[in-house]
Amino acid sequence: MEEKIINSVKEYLEQVGNDGINSTDIDYLFKAVDIYKDMKEVECMNYGNYGNYGRYDGYGEYGRRGYDTKYRGEEYMDGMRGSYRNYESARNEYNNGNYGAKEDGLKELDYMMHAAMKFIKMVKQEATSPEEQEIVRRHIMKISEM
Repeated sequence: MEEKIINSVKEYLEQVGNDGINSTDIDYLFKAVDIYKDMKEVECMNYGNYGNYGRYDGYGEYGRRGYDTKYRGEEYMDGMRGSYRNYESARNEYNNGNYGAKEDGLKELDYMMHAAMKFIKMVKQEATSPEEQEIVRRHIMKISEM
């Protein structure tokens, strides 16, 4: 569904580009560009490269589009948040009779859990003091006992 929206917005933007911009299109153009940008960003976080779950590996891309003020772990948190939202949406669709949504929901759950694992791994690597290391170790133990 996301791909269909992205393609529709992209077609609109191409049409405006071919026809030229007029004053009545400015508001719609602004909204379309914003939607397209947001959808592509979510797509990159969730689907960009299955091997590392998108290009948000937490080690780069910081100067791009305003992210220079983000901390590295926020990339993982954003990925988890987006995947959780998509997972819940797919679960709701499945519960409403769209049985094809189950596969999408499972994929989003996997993305979310992978991002959580990468976040925990990053925090563990960055814990330098004995107190930080103990806190991280204690919570990892709690997770392993779940």
